[in-house]
Amino acid sequence: MPIRGRGRGLPDWSREVKYPTLLPPKQKEWSVLLEFKKTDETDNRIPPFSIASTKVYTVEEGYRLLIKGAMCSMTDEHNMPLDVYCKVWLVITTPGFLGDRYFLMTDALTFVPSQEVKEGHSLYIYLHNYSGEYVSATVNLIGVLESLREEVTA
Repeated sequence: MPIRGRGRGLPDWSREVKYPTLLPPKQKEWSVLLEFKKTDETDNRIPPFSIASTKVYTVEEGYRLLIKGAMCSMTDEHNMPLDVYCKVWLVITTPGFLGDRYFLMTDALTFVPSQEVKEGHSLYIYLHNYSGEYVSATVNLIGVLESLREEVTA
C-alpha cells in the first residue's frame, strides 16, 4: 500500500486503501469537508456562545443527493477536544429542518434511511458553540449523488 501525504496537520501521512464500490452507473460518491479554523490568512473559528452557518451544497438539475452520514468534531483554542456540549443542525431548503444533535467532542451521525435533498434544493449546516472560548470545528458529510435523467439506449 502506498503512503499518501496529507499536507499540514496531524497525522501527516496515512495508508491509502482502495475499497470496492457497489454503486450503480447512475450514482456517484459525494462528500464534503467543512472546516472552521484559524489559518495564517484568516480566523474562521466559532466565537464563544455563537452559531456558525454555511451553505454546504446545492443539488444540480437532473440529480438528487442522498445523505448517508456525517462526522462532527470541535476543538478548543489549544487544539484539544472540546469538553463542552455543542450542537449541530442540518437543514434542507424543503422540507426544512432535517435534524439536530448535541455532541461532546465528536460525533458520527448515520441516516437510515438516507435523507434526500431534491434537485435545485440546498443543504445548510449550523454549528452552535456553547463554550466560553473560540473553537475550531470540522464537519464531514458523505452521500450519493444520483442522476434522475433517463438513459438513452441506441
